[in-house]
Amino acid sequence: MRRLGIVLAVSLAAGSAWAQGKEPIALRDMGSFHVGGRVIEITGQPIKEIVFTPGGVPAKMDPNANIKSSRCTCSTSCRKTAGAGCRC
Repeated sequence: MRRLGIVLAVSLAAGSAWAQGKEPIALRDMGSFHVGGRVIEITGQPIKEIVFTPGGVPAKMDPNANIKSSRCTCSTSCRKTAGAGCRC
């Protein structure tokens, strides 16, 4: 167990030193998309007035809505470097 701790500490130190020597990453483009999922419709719920802080102004909360659920969202980034391509 002690050896594992020493190996992890050395790996972290070496990784940090290696990362500091690199130049910043320049991005050409960023984006995101989602895959799959379903729409859930919530209806018939009462509108509530809630107060976030004591003595504050009440706000109306309407839970009735169409909610998107169970989907996978992916963020993309494309580097400026020639031939680097895009990653998800």
